[in-house]
Amino acid sequence: MRLSSFVGIIVCCLGSALIAPTAWAGEGDRVSNLEKDVEQLKRSYQELTRPEIRKDSDIPRLRLRGFGSLQYDYEDKEVRTLSGAKIGKSDANNFNNGELDLFITSQIANKLNFINETVYEFGSGGTSTLDVERLLVKYEYADAFNVSVGRGHTALGYWNQRFHHGNWLQTTSDRPLLYKFEDDGGILPVHYVGLEFSGYVDAGVGSLTYIGNVANGRGKTIDDVQLIEDANDEKQLSLMLTLEPDALPGLGFGFNAVHDVIPEDAATPGRESEIEETLAGVHIYYIDERFEFIYEHQWIHHNFTRERDHSGGYVQFAVAFGQLKPYYRFDFLRINLGDPFFDGLKGVEDSDQHTVGLRYDWFPFAALKFEYRNLDGVFTDSHSGTIQLSFAF
Repeated sequence: MRLSSFVGIIVCCLGSALIAPTAWAGEGDRVSNLEKDVEQLKRSYQELTRPEIRKDSDIPRLRLRGFGSLQYDYEDKEVRTLSGAKIGKSDANNFNNGELDLFITSQIANKLNFINETVYEFGSGGTSTLDVERLLVKYEYADAFNVSVGRGHTALGYWNQRFHHGNWLQTTSDRPLLYKFEDDGGILPVHYVGLEFSGYVDAGVGSLTYIGNVANGRGKTIDDVQLIEDANDEKQLSLMLTLEPDALPGLGFGFNAVHDVIPEDAATPGRESEIEETLAGVHIYYIDERFEFIYEHQWIHHNFTRERDHSGGYVQFAVAFGQLKPYYRFDFLRINLGDPFFDGLKGVEDSDQHTVGLRYDWFPFAALKFEYRNLDGVFTDSHSGTIQLSFAF
């Protein structure tokens, strides 16, 4: 029964009850008592229907979103020695499931949020892997100060903060060489496990955003994200600042710095001692409804029994013509030999890569990408292509 109908019935009953016994109450008293009862019922109804006192107002509401990709890949690859002698050649063309990314959020309380990103990755031989890529609880105290705890993306450059695991979000079909994930041969610690502090303030000329981490840091190997323990007492410290000027909306630029101590690995030659790692980077971007420009450069310094310096970066351009968006990206890695943390790892080599592609926004939440890549590395040359359907759901 609707509450309004219930109120009406009560009012009628009260009216009948007060009209009948005229022998015990005068007409004036009857009307006065009836008005009081009706006003009381109105106040009760308003209290019951007021949103801020609904009994379920504090119950967390789970939201599930997702991203996926399906694609066809072709690669013609040649492998050679450091001296340039060819030692192998391969051709491959495959249909690929890509990945399935489930993005879950929930507001636990007024300023307390939960974020989870779980990715299903598909491998050869019919295998699949479930990776929890982000697992964070975030307390939003104010615009200028938020704190998160859990696993997330390190305060390390524009791409790593803006684009996570949903391919549909980014223009290209894949991440830059510099920002490949740790388990895909990436050279940077793109994930962290620990604390994150973030916020933004009005800097007078624009909005200044900061992000900082205190985390477990790297493990013994390049793909070891230390989820439950830290192999040494040193913590990874990182800070990233970005300024977006008010005078030119869409423009942003900034820098980042990371310091960590990589634990020793006595089982690997040259890894008998810890490696002090210092990273520094710059980023600049301009993004509006039609144009896209991104430039990033990161420098890596390793200090152990000897010192080694490495660097990498990319520049990306894109212009949109309605639903069509042609793009170009130039990637580069500069890896010095003799660093036991990188030596012998697949894909970690001096290399230049040119990427040319076309994105077609077929539907608002589905895009087709046609992409060609040419990689020129110290040990590897390749020509590859991808036709990808990426989508959000």
